[in-house]
Amino acid sequence: MGVTVLILLKPYSNVKPYLDTVFNQSNTRTNGDSQVNFFQNEDLDLNIQEVEIEEPVPSDDSNSSSTETKVTKHTFIYPYYGDRYATLNIENAGMKDLPVYCGTDESLLEMGVGWYNGSVYIGKVGNVVLAAHNHTYFYMLPAVKVGDIVTLETSYVKMTYIVSDIVVFHETDYTYVLPTKGKDRLTMYTCWNNGYLGMSEWRLGVLCDLVSREWKEVEVPQ
Repeated sequence: MGVTVLILLKPYSNVKPYLDTVFNQSNTRTNGDSQVNFFQNEDLDLNIQEVEIEEPVPSDDSNSSSTETKVTKHTFIYPYYGDRYATLNIENAGMKDLPVYCGTDESLLEMGVGWYNGSVYIGKVGNVVLAAHNHTYFYMLPAVKVGDIVTLETSYVKMTYIVSDIVVFHETDYTYVLPTKGKDRLTMYTCWNNGYLGMSEWRLGVLCDLVSREWKEVEVPQ
């Protein structure tokens, strides 16, 4: 209702640039080794690649500052823009089997959660960023608590995280959506209005640390 009232009060041509800023719609770009800006069509095959992942190895010494890594090879199925990419679950907050799409434009956010294609691909080391509207798929995000378990599952990997922090930040603060070199994190965010629905210049962010990667067997077409 809040969004409807805002749109009725203000022409969509004025609201749209604000939506673009909120969900990085104008910042879509080619990410690394996949052409994620393009919708898949009949001339484009599945983008399946063998990828080497340099994963941090957890240390038994909690006081140690050194980080060891290991290199493993896995099969990725890279999404095209607009593809159904993953499924998100946070059962303690009542968020079950939420569809995650590749991209964050308005048409995709109407169908589910958006994966920001300026962040790392799911399964790679770094900061995976998800966004959704607070009146639809991230309606229950304020119910998420520190310590909750989050799973993000694609056709090639299942990522399990634990919520480590809840933050509120201004729309001009990009601290939490920037890359995290060598450190795994899942960042989820939506508009924040102190519990009310609708657009805002503030964001509610849920930060998660990686618990595990579970790789799947992927059949590569010959």
